[in-house]
Amino acid sequence: MKHLTYDERLQIQKALTVKCSFSEIAEKICKNRTTISREVKAYSRYVGKPARSKCKFKCIFEDQSKCPVPNCTKRICSIVCAKCAQYCDRYEPEACKNLTRAPYVCNGCDERGVCPHMKKMYDADYAQQQYKHTLSDSRAGISLSDDEINFIEEKIIPPIKNGVSVPAVYDAHADSMPVSVRTLYGYIDKGFFGIGNIDLRRKVRRKAGKKKSGPVFRVDKKCHVGRTYADFQVFTEKHPDMNVCEMDSVEGRKGGKVILTIFFRNCDIQLMYLRDSNTSATVIDAFNWFRRTLDDDFKNVFPLILADRGTEFTNPGSIEINSITGEIECSMFYCDPQQINQKSRCERNHEYIRYILPKGTSFDELAQEEVTLVMNHVNSMPRGRLNAKAPIQLFTELYGAETATRLGLEYVPLEQLCLKPELLKR
Repeated sequence: MKHLTYDERLQIQKALTVKCSFSEIAEKICKNRTTISREVKAYSRYVGKPARSKCKFKCIFEDQSKCPVPNCTKRICSIVCAKCAQYCDRYEPEACKNLTRAPYVCNGCDERGVCPHMKKMYDADYAQQQYKHTLSDSRAGISLSDDEINFIEEKIIPPIKNGVSVPAVYDAHADSMPVSVRTLYGYIDKGFFGIGNIDLRRKVRRKAGKKKSGPVFRVDKKCHVGRTYADFQVFTEKHPDMNVCEMDSVEGRKGGKVILTIFFRNCDIQLMYLRDSNTSATVIDAFNWFRRTLDDDFKNVFPLILADRGTEFTNPGSIEINSITGEIECSMFYCDPQQINQKSRCERNHEYIRYILPKGTSFDELAQEEVTLVMNHVNSMPRGRLNAKAPIQLFTELYGAETATRLGLEYVPLEQLCLKPELLKR
């Protein structure tokens, strides 16, 4: 395949973050080095605030009154000035000199956190989006010569306007037609040549087909490349001290609200987040909430994630990468198909949730506050394998009380524990 895939773009972003050269990246994804260079140049973009960058015009003011910035005391505009961009018409942010040579972006720069210049970043999600727009634009409109357009306007369109069917007109001029009958129908549907669907008798009469009851979700199998369970085992051998978080979903009514669960192997705690539907977008929203809530602690809490191959987990890049900074903050892998034993502890822990929310229970009337209540009662039950400690207590010891509070974790004394449906009826 000539075009780069989303997974290949994700690999490029990861490689740029760890300072791989274009040649090394090209070797990894089996592409030409020039292809990688063109990709990065074409789809990288500036991020950050221009007002923090130095001005590329180092203006010299012999007379301070000529400077457009009020009360300015600088003779030469070579120092970062927060007001320069606001008052000076000539202001243009100075670009970093490192961007004039490979890799042309700031993804792997060690000074990115303190550099005053605007940051030029390569982001796989943005690159894929721009690529799709470019592909769509290249296929839009009419790709015909003037003679071909005149032929259709003079020979094809008039009979159709007079009530003759499209197939009949097309067959009469089949040897001279520059497009297929399907393309011709497409031109008519878009209103080209001054004709539309209203001029087609049968199409106007035909009733619209019934819509299906819900969207059909398909798994993008490309997202599993490099993230299989075998890859997970290799990764954990290299990072034996890294905690594994097992991720899954607990469904209520089919097509209704769903609970995202994240089980921590090191302390048996299971976080719960209520989602409006079982889609990839709601999982991404959940992790965006975790990032905003935990801030810099996110990388320590969710370093390694193992999920099944459900459709809701088919966008690993948006989970691994911080959309604001472009930094890779965690790693995500998938279990093998039909192998729930590979994350069995997460599955078994769902049993406690079902004590309170039995199978068949609709979650549509629940709010996050009620799900948090369920989470706290489930995680406050002492476990024998934790030396009679509750998962919340061990989580607090490992990550700190402040992190536990941010996630809504609150210990419930044994005397007040309730693992029955009556918990939500109090």
